[in-house]
Amino acid sequence: MKSPVRILKEFYIKKEEAYRSEFLFHDNEVQANRTMFSVLLISGVLLVMVWAAVRVHLFPVTGRIIDRATIFGSLQVMAAAVVCRAVRNDAWWLKYFLLVSLVVVYARLDGMLTHKVAVLMVIPVICSSRYFSGVLTKTIACLTVAVFAFSTYFGAVRGWVDLNNVTLPVGTVLTLTDNWIASGLKEVSYDVGAYVRNSYLFSFLPRCLMFVIAAVISADIAERGRKMVLAQKTMSENNTRIETELQLAKGIQAAMLPDSSPPFPGHGEIDICASMAPAREVGGDFYDFFFIDDTRLALVIADVSGKGVPAALFMMAARIMIRDGILAGGSPADILSSVNGRITANNKAEMFVTVWLGILDTATGVVRAANAGHEYPAILKDGKFELFREKHGLPVGVMDGAEYTEYDLALGKGEILFLYTDGVTEATDPQQELFGTDRMLKSLNRKPGADPENLLEIIRTDAARFVRGAPQFDDMTMLCVRYNGRGDSV
Repeated sequence: MKSPVRILKEFYIKKEEAYRSEFLFHDNEVQANRTMFSVLLISGVLLVMVWAAVRVHLFPVTGRIIDRATIFGSLQVMAAAVVCRAVRNDAWWLKYFLLVSLVVVYARLDGMLTHKVAVLMVIPVICSSRYFSGVLTKTIACLTVAVFAFSTYFGAVRGWVDLNNVTLPVGTVLTLTDNWIASGLKEVSYDVGAYVRNSYLFSFLPRCLMFVIAAVISADIAERGRKMVLAQKTMSENNTRIETELQLAKGIQAAMLPDSSPPFPGHGEIDICASMAPAREVGGDFYDFFFIDDTRLALVIADVSGKGVPAALFMMAARIMIRDGILAGGSPADILSSVNGRITANNKAEMFVTVWLGILDTATGVVRAANAGHEYPAILKDGKFELFREKHGLPVGVMDGAEYTEYDLALGKGEILFLYTDGVTEATDPQQELFGTDRMLKSLNRKPGADPENLLEIIRTDAARFVRGAPQFDDMTMLCVRYNGRGDSV
């Protein structure tokens, strides 16, 4: 048995959930109120048009009957307009007022007409589904049946004669002296009660069959609409949470990359700048640079297969392994071999990473490097950037036991080493044409004497102009180092 405290707690939890649900549907209800008033207004306009048509004898309907219906419907529409304007379509009770008005207006018109139109009974319950409340739709359905049942009786005893519901002996002469059926039928001693029963049997009940079908469908639409809105709310909350987490991950990833503005103010022998623009919130590219000791600068740029969160997680793991390998000592080839062995030993995701790793001796300008399937570096020599085409090894993580070849690059005073990922050269325009290495070199050679920061900005600008707003397909990462010579200032 539940304790009173637990019962009270569950009650308040349900009340809170109900409040949140109503708050969620508040905007929808305001819009639905506007829709219901529009339906009422259109109904009033159509009623006036029918009244005008009757007055010019286009329809064989008694003028006094349509006069009453028109006056009543117009007053109902005007009242709805005043109320909606007074509460600005925003009141918890307004939906009931509008829907009941719709039911009453149509029931009144239904009671006046000889030939009953089934759609008059169906419209209110269909409109109620716009509020996405199955309970409201079922309530309006019950109300509609009750009101139209009364209007059927009213129409039978006070409306115009529907001879389809009257059985008279052959040769009977029926003379109507006014608009009420009672007076005409009494002249021939006809049982008015029989006419009322026939009206229910041949008019009301067949329409009720169609109405029940429409009511069931409308209630189902309302419930499904409500569930859809709640599902969208849940999806929106989940997307917001994911977006928040991705933004946090983006911040963490950016914080892991070294600052390049300027990173080593005490080392005038180099200028260095780097940037990474992920294609998604987080990326699989990374760069790193740090001094191993007073004169040796480690340079790393890498590109993980894939994009998004999986690539970012793999990137962080690979970055840590490479940095640990560099700090533990060893040549670039040995470091790449060691990291490759560690990754391939437990690489269930079957991802890999291309890596360019170099160690720059700032005393001599010599870079000892190894390349694990990465892009060729570009070097400024004799005033012009050109690709340095060295021997590649396999990307890290592809095959256990892979071997890597080292080579040396000699940077003279003022010469620049430019490293990049394939996101730069594979930037794609709307016609699916690639930016390519030729355009990249052309951009670099427009101002070969610029400092690293300006060179990166030139590449970014030219690539953005080339793609002309096309979505970024891959991460774009660049690292640029200028060797100023030992002992020189910036």
